[in-house]
Amino acid sequence: MTSTWRDPRRAEASTALATVYAGVRAADVETETLDFKEDQSRRSGGSSMTAGSTHHEPTARDLADAACCFANARGGVAIVGVDDKAGGPAAFIGTDLNPEWLRHRIWELTDPHLAVDVEMISAEGGERLLAVVVSAGLTAYKASGGRYKHRVGAHCVEMTGVDHAALVRRYVDWSAELTPMRFADVDLAALLVARQVLRATEEASRVALASRPDEELLRALGVLDPEIGRLTRAGALLFAVTDNDRSHLDYIRRVRPGADTQVRLDEPGRSLLVEFNEVDFSIRLANQRVHPVRLGARGIGDAIPRPAAREAIINAIMHRDWTRPEAITIEHLGDQLVVTSPGRFPSGVNTSNLLTTMSRPTNPHLANVMRSLRLAEREAIGVDRMFREMILLGHRPPVITQTTDAVRCVLIGGNPVEPVTDLTSLLSDDARADVDIALIIYRLLDHPRVDEGVLAPLLQKSQEEAAEALARARQEGIGGSSMLITSMSTGRTGFRFGDAARELLAARLPYFRVPPKEAKPFVVDLVTEQGSVRAGDLIDYFGLRSMQASRVLSELRDEGVLAIGSAKTVGQGVFYIAGPQFKKTP
Repeated sequence: MTSTWRDPRRAEASTALATVYAGVRAADVETETLDFKEDQSRRSGGSSMTAGSTHHEPTARDLADAACCFANARGGVAIVGVDDKAGGPAAFIGTDLNPEWLRHRIWELTDPHLAVDVEMISAEGGERLLAVVVSAGLTAYKASGGRYKHRVGAHCVEMTGVDHAALVRRYVDWSAELTPMRFADVDLAALLVARQVLRATEEASRVALASRPDEELLRALGVLDPEIGRLTRAGALLFAVTDNDRSHLDYIRRVRPGADTQVRLDEPGRSLLVEFNEVDFSIRLANQRVHPVRLGARGIGDAIPRPAAREAIINAIMHRDWTRPEAITIEHLGDQLVVTSPGRFPSGVNTSNLLTTMSRPTNPHLANVMRSLRLAEREAIGVDRMFREMILLGHRPPVITQTTDAVRCVLIGGNPVEPVTDLTSLLSDDARADVDIALIIYRLLDHPRVDEGVLAPLLQKSQEEAAEALARARQEGIGGSSMLITSMSTGRTGFRFGDAARELLAARLPYFRVPPKEAKPFVVDLVTEQGSVRAGDLIDYFGLRSMQASRVLSELRDEGVLAIGSAKTVGQGVFYIAGPQFKKTP
């Protein structure tokens, strides 16, 4: 039997439907968290009923407005397909609306976009209904072109300025709320995992915490109320069985995308800590691989850096919307890990500020417990760590995106890229811990130059902060010289890898010591960034000889990609700018 403490909204809706079917008028059953709505496409201008449609804009707009009312209050459920003026079987008129279309249309019609769940349910008489399930919002929502409203009693009313200000200040931490569960409900296996995790940190305070008696350990973690002895929601999730019908994590292991499943971990009826421990162990086993190193030797390492893989899952646990029933999906496909977490980014966070916005977990209490267990970063730099760990081994950074109702994190690993690891292994400890320096290296692996203007969007910082990061990178010594040096051949400051660093990376750099024709796309990039280019740039950035550099520029000029921009046409001081065919790059 499924526990109802996780989502009382669905339980209330189920009880209300039975009450209406028994004869009570639907409007009399509505509450602050429950509303009944007709599918307006079933009415043909009067009282007669029609077959209805799968897409109906007026109904979608009505439901978008109702969803905002719920989100601006305590959340709730709107049941679609019920006449709220009737009771008994006659109230259930049903609906043919497409649930996926309706969910996406509500998202489109709300500001900011509001993600809801739309579930198909059946009345006792078999009529098809839809349940629109809305979580309490972390900010104020309104239907596009409408006003801010919230649910007061059984009605949706316009918010006053005071109401709106209070809502914006409001933040109810779902994970900190108390549940009916007590110490007797705690899974002993979860306590064992917690002690193992704490001892593995080798921190004196954490090892001492692991030695405390069970109840004292839970109270120290803040998940067991010391006065009434009830578990918080975070405590119940981590240490107890909250749902016998669903798992919290769904791990799938395939050797290739689309291949047969080798391992599937989605057993319900277990605590989250036990599930996480099993998934973490399975990833470690599947992640180890033998890879070639120099001189025919072979080594053993992780295809995906373990700290990055762990952070991806921990972040999903801390930030997901736990009021929704779906599991966190973890797809381990060859050397790729895809973690999909129900819910959306916290308010104010998007893909352009993931690295620079201070972590504001959706579930602060749960996040604090994870940090106390040292499963999460105490400094709230988990995303930074994922980026850094991937780049240091020569992999691309994580790809983190937001869909209508989920956040997706993709880590693409493989064999460590030896030229990159040769370089990063020589960095100081401070530089290896610096995500800005990691991103500078990542940029220069595929582009010959960098400056603060180009770097700022990548770091998600201002140009002044990017300039300071470049200064830190220049202080790193590789082979007796700076990792980064200045190139001034165009009169505009740019930075490239120093000579020793570039020699280490030569086999990885697509622009260095390549045949002259292969340098042409990078010449176009230089003009885009600098506004002009000289033969000295090609010599400096690409390692071309003087004659080769002149020939590349002459060919690009003949093709119309470049044009001479200087008064002189030959000799020193000649520079090139974009020509009439510049956009038609080689």
